[in-house]
Amino acid sequence: MFIVTAVLSGLLAAAMAQSAVKKINPDKDSLVLRDRLGVPPRVWTAVGVPEALAAVGLVAGLWWAPLGVAAAVGVALVMAGAVAFHLRARLFGAALAPPIGIGAVAIAAAILRALTA
Repeated sequence: MFIVTAVLSGLLAAAMAQSAVKKINPDKDSLVLRDRLGVPPRVWTAVGVPEALAAVGLVAGLWWAPLGVAAAVGVALVMAGAVAFHLRARLFGAALAPPIGIGAVAIAAAILRALTA
């Protein structure tokens, strides 16, 4: 079961690292989404920092379980916020898939890491 935990944590870390880069150093698509969601530029950039830390925490958490669980729970909370912003901006359907999917993977990773501690 640890192998599944490691794979999920690695995939989640990659997704969070990619998201952090797009927030800290945004491209055109990222800026369009930010504006559509109505997120202020400083907040958008600031969210990239915990996302980057979560990516590091997910990988380091494979060696120290409490860190891995905390990082995965943090990702789930960030994704819950992302879902709320999408709903507030009336972005439904396919636009909701990434935060819901990543949030679900984060919950699974937190549970699995707690079980494999």
